[in-house]
Amino acid sequence: MEKRKIINDIKKLINAKGYIYALCMILFEDFHIHPETMQETDWTKRISHKEASFLLGFLIQNKIDLSIPETPNDLILFKQKTYDLMKQLHDTFLASFQQKLQKASEKKYHKENIRKEEKKFFSNGDMLQEAIFYSGTDVYDFQYLDSLEKKYKYDKEWLLEKKSFNIEKAKLIVNRIKNILQNKAKKVHLYDFIPKLIEDAKKKNPNKDWEKYEKHFIELSTLHQYVELFELPTLKKNLSIEDSRNEEIRNNELQSFYKNLLELFIIRKSDFDKKLDIDSFLNNFSVSFKENLNSHFQTIGDFNLIAASPIIKLDKERYFVPNIFLLFEAVYESPFYWMFQDKSYKNQLAENRGKVGEEIAYDFLSKVFGKNNTFKSVTIKMSKSKDATDIDVLSILGSKALCVQVKSKKLTALSKKGDNSQLKKDFKAAVQDAYNQGIISRKKILEKKAKFIDEKDNEIKLSEDINEVYIMCITTENYPSLTHQAHELLDKKDDEPFPIVLTVFDLELLSHYLNDPYDFLYYIRQRISLMDCFIGDNEMAFLGYHLLHKLWEMPENYKVALDKDWEQFIDRNYYPIKAGLKVSDKGDEIKSRWRDENFNKLCNQLKIINEPKITDIIFHLLDFAGETRKNMVNLILKTKQRTLNGGRSHSFSISPADSYSSRFGITYTSLCSDNIIELQKKLLTLCLLRKYKSKGGVWIGFGSLKSSQNIIDTVYFNNEEWEHDKNLEMMPKLKGKILKAAY
Repeated sequence: MEKRKIINDIKKLINAKGYIYALCMILFEDFHIHPETMQETDWTKRISHKEASFLLGFLIQNKIDLSIPETPNDLILFKQKTYDLMKQLHDTFLASFQQKLQKASEKKYHKENIRKEEKKFFSNGDMLQEAIFYSGTDVYDFQYLDSLEKKYKYDKEWLLEKKSFNIEKAKLIVNRIKNILQNKAKKVHLYDFIPKLIEDAKKKNPNKDWEKYEKHFIELSTLHQYVELFELPTLKKNLSIEDSRNEEIRNNELQSFYKNLLELFIIRKSDFDKKLDIDSFLNNFSVSFKENLNSHFQTIGDFNLIAASPIIKLDKERYFVPNIFLLFEAVYESPFYWMFQDKSYKNQLAENRGKVGEEIAYDFLSKVFGKNNTFKSVTIKMSKSKDATDIDVLSILGSKALCVQVKSKKLTALSKKGDNSQLKKDFKAAVQDAYNQGIISRKKILEKKAKFIDEKDNEIKLSEDINEVYIMCITTENYPSLTHQAHELLDKKDDEPFPIVLTVFDLELLSHYLNDPYDFLYYIRQRISLMDCFIGDNEMAFLGYHLLHKLWEMPENYKVALDKDWEQFIDRNYYPIKAGLKVSDKGDEIKSRWRDENFNKLCNQLKIINEPKITDIIFHLLDFAGETRKNMVNLILKTKQRTLNGGRSHSFSISPADSYSSRFGITYTSLCSDNIIELQKKLLTLCLLRKYKSKGGVWIGFGSLKSSQNIIDTVYFNNEEWEHDKNLEMMPKLKGKILKAAY
């Protein structure tokens, strides 16, 4: 079915008598989810916030008809028809995708051209439009309010003078609206077992005329969730789902139901303290019907007024708030557009956006890496040239550096419509330019010839041991399908690394779950190195997978697709924490995920060693699978215990060819004395000999003293390529003696 016809059918349905009540039920049921079951939610059976906005955009084009449906069954039919049409609309994108995929599969490509052809296939505007519209929001409502002050801290004067917009009052009002609606929602007790009720009823009464009865059954089962909205007590006391008929529900009972259903979404001016200036807030974020309202909104990607003004005025006192998330989003996004329309403020607006972007990124990263290792507004200076570029935020962790470039670019309406040219233009401003800057900065750091000056004009002394620089591109805006676009649209040379591309909201999540700098940067390394191995629309899916299984190359699979299920593990854990909800740990797999205290203790002892190469060592250890980590540390502890029990030194080595690891070797020695010099000499000798014999590239050595409570007291690291060594070849007796004594 053609997209235009489906959209016309949607508009016709929305204008049907009493449809507003079916829409209320959809909005209520699809967006009220118990925190303890968030990870079990099947989002494919619900409409998304973007789809809700789509429906509401057509709703406000005509004056809302509050007359009730002819029958309760019409209500059920309206609901089902809505889901059917929205699925058909989505299927138009999928049909186009399948047709193009079929044509592409008929072509033959050389192996080296697969990446190029794949990028060409997925980077077309019509292919990206589906990802943009149907990708998740990637932002929690509270994140919008938490970031509001940071985003507009330099624009307060303009906002107050021109729009009577006070940030603190706006936050109080939005939270007040949310509380009002949440308290009203407590009257309704949703359940999702209607299909099971029908199935069970059919088994108990197989001789019933179910073709005739099922319609009534579904109708009454659905309405029973809203029983508290029926004002007359007869219904509450006597309604039986299996035996009742909808004709028994008196008309006045239905009238009370429809009135109270709408009331679930209603706020009144009288609900707010006069000091909050609710009139100014409603002037900025509400719409009331007038001719041609939102008439330019005709299809996916068109500017939709409901996104900027998600409160609908019904009369002088009542205001309809159909989707509270859209209000949080509008309060965060709309002030930018207000200021953007003021040409006299354009330059100041751009300057402010740049400053706050750096500050937000710096605040998150400095909490992870520490202020002594995080620098803002870094200038790169060469001795014989002008400044090459600058780095918005630079974080250092031993032998690794993180180069961060921040942009404040939104996805325009033309891009959302799938316009190829505009998509690439927006992407260039949001990501590509930032990446190009990052590549230059990375090169200068690794060359070790430039000077790096912080915002206070002090030189930053970078370690000569820095051997890798990761590039992070950040946008302060919620940029739909950013992760997907970054993979498909990025222009880079084959020998250049991928960046990791995030919104500030993604960065907040990463800094929450990966607040240890080694864990954080290890995740960045894995994301970048496995960019062609894992695909997903949103960063939250990658993070959810990593927290539970770790991002790791899977040789047997060309690509691993990460769906929304992985995001929901984050939902289940993070939302209750940030919202201050008291919920059980049941179903929270992140909270109950496996941890190894001894391995963590080993890593923590390494982290206090002031040596850049410690980062390489910890990254290698983090490469171990969970069970391998446990076995390795247990072997260390057992070996140390043997020394204590037997009164003699013990050692063991694991070569890269062994089952524990394929990338590096490990040697551990437990000395039967407390002489640290003797321990270091012995560990060095053992590591050199075992590395040479195994022809290993990377070798890690650990050693411990007899009386020490630490797991390790000294460490060795060598990542030089194996080379033939005459001196080591001529030491057979020494090698044999040590290897014979090895565990």
